[in-house]
Amino acid sequence: MAGTVLIAGASGALGTETARQLAARGWRVRALARDPARLAPDVRGGAEVVVGDARDAAVVAGAVAGVDAVFSCLGAPVLPALGLGWRGFGAVDWPLNRGLVDAARAAGVARFAYVSVFHTPALRRLAYVDAHERVVDHLRASGLPHAVIRPTGFFSALAAHVDLARKGPLPELGGGAARTNPIADADLAAVCADAVAADAPALELDVGGPEVLSRRAIAELAFAALGRPPRVRRLPVAPLRVAMTLARPFHPRISQFFAFVAAISTRDVIAPAHGARRLRDAFEARARVTPSSPRQPAEHQAGAER
Repeated sequence: MAGTVLIAGASGALGTETARQLAARGWRVRALARDPARLAPDVRGGAEVVVGDARDAAVVAGAVAGVDAVFSCLGAPVLPALGLGWRGFGAVDWPLNRGLVDAARAAGVARFAYVSVFHTPALRRLAYVDAHERVVDHLRASGLPHAVIRPTGFFSALAAHVDLARKGPLPELGGGAARTNPIADADLAAVCADAVAADAPALELDVGGPEVLSRRAIAELAFAALGRPPRVRRLPVAPLRVAMTLARPFHPRISQFFAFVAAISTRDVIAPAHGARRLRDAFEARARVTPSSPRQPAEHQAGAER
């Protein structure tokens, strides 16, 4: 049953794709955004836009009022960069989404769908994973009918491999043998749209893409997209852990990002397969975008939106 859905994180890659797919299925989309200019033009033109900061309880209460469902992929960008904030994931993802869940419960929203991250039990110790799963714990305790989607990784984030490959060798941890099956943003958005519309009172889905690739194979695809021979620079994990420790007091998010990368680069992270899009095609599309070209709207992951 289609109704009105609030999308928190609508200017990010996944939020953009999910807004498009829900609109195509007949949902009325309401987008929460601090800066409407960061929304993709088709999303901005087709959605009701609520302008405001998700840290403001009054803004959030107004955004959830009258909606049938909330979809949140709100959080700090996984890829750290200057200008995108320094606070740790627990200081961003957790309070933003806790406030959103609480507002949705108070407003009597019928369903709440949230994007966490695929992980093994051992990875819950990582700040990036734990920040997401604290939201899941809170959502379960809220009593709201809900869906949790846990993807292995998005093509839009892995596209940075192509950008780095333009500049030289790609770093490789753990010999490059660890495997994963990332998923295209559009394929993941289809799963998310299904989860928003599902009737199950509590639904939790682990989601990966159709092909399992080693970390070395992902690097090779990046160079192949550029028409260049693969070049990797093997790095031991120990120096990364030292860098993580040194960065912790000054830039918690970078420190936590390093810890996450070290963990997923040395173990398999494979979830049930969904979709049909291939990473090779995504990398080739990225390679056609010159470094001086403007980024596409679906790649925006700035501010507090993922």
